[in-house]
Amino acid sequence: MNASLLVTLEILAVVVTPLLVLYLRGEWLLRRTVPCMVSIPVLWYFTYAPLHELSHVAGTYLAGGRVTYIRLIPPFWAGQFGHAWITPVGLKTDLQWLVMTSAPYVLDVVCVVAGYILLRKRFFRRPFVLGFTFMLLGLRPAFDLVCETVALGMGVRGDLNHIEKTIGGFAVRSLLILSIAISGFEIAEVLRRYGKVSGDAQAVNV
Repeated sequence: MNASLLVTLEILAVVVTPLLVLYLRGEWLLRRTVPCMVSIPVLWYFTYAPLHELSHVAGTYLAGGRVTYIRLIPPFWAGQFGHAWITPVGLKTDLQWLVMTSAPYVLDVVCVVAGYILLRKRFFRRPFVLGFTFMLLGLRPAFDLVCETVALGMGVRGDLNHIEKTIGGFAVRSLLILSIAISGFEIAEVLRRYGKVSGDAQAVNV
């Protein structure tokens, strides 16, 4: 399958579809949810790659290295929708590279856990605030985990491939399955808890 088509399908399945389910199952007025359904996927695009790459930056410095080049936003105006990256230097040991390459996935798990804690209490009623929080702490890390797992399965030499060489394939796959399961549970819980909330009748200031 064409790589661009595969990524598009992953975006539709992991980011767009849960947002549609959230807003269509809720009781908000359509005039309030349509702008959310349009704007939040766009905001996802402008947060996904920067957070992933900035995590690599943090991991690089935490491991004792430094970064000489950063591209946080792919040049979509030139028709490129992927290929954000950083250039780390000064990483000499396997442990240093492990810290750098695994940093985004540690952030993903932290975000999923934080998202579940924040969203399970149904504090959020306004559709945009809820949807953006859901995207940032639930759908964004879920996409990262799913996309990189699929890439690993297809033999792409990305982050997980480097991690696999350090800690082994069984450990990497076990951690990925657990992380994706936790992420899926969070998404399912959010959709279940917020599916019948009326943002107009029960709105609170958040």
